[in-house]
Amino acid sequence: MGQKSHADTSWLIALFNPEDSHHKQALRELEELNSAPAMSSLVLAELLVDFESSDSGSVSGTLQKIQKSFSTIYSVTLEIAVRAAEIRSTQKVSLTDAIVIATALEEQSHLLTFDRNMKAAYERIK
Repeated sequence: MGQKSHADTSWLIALFNPEDSHHKQALRELEELNSAPAMSSLVLAELLVDFESSDSGSVSGTLQKIQKSFSTIYSVTLEIAVRAAEIRSTQKVSLTDAIVIATALEEQSHLLTFDRNMKAAYERIK
């Protein structure tokens, strides 16, 4: 079986928004995956806020579409929280980004993101 993947908000927004400068790249990356990417519940919350603020539909409707499209939505566990705190204290990333990185690492997944700083931190510590 192929590498698991974990999607960040920047990647998901690019995937869903044809106007985003990274849209085509996100579509190519999605096609190359062996299975649907997972995401953190924190990324889900960020994504729902983005969709709600853009009037793309209701939160519940968007949530149903996302749940059908993505393999797993991970909760922030104690282990992920501790690892995120360690990442936040040693890397120059926000706590939100540290949680996403920690989740990808905990699940031994490739991180899908267009955030250069986040990607660099993930690459340094994986």
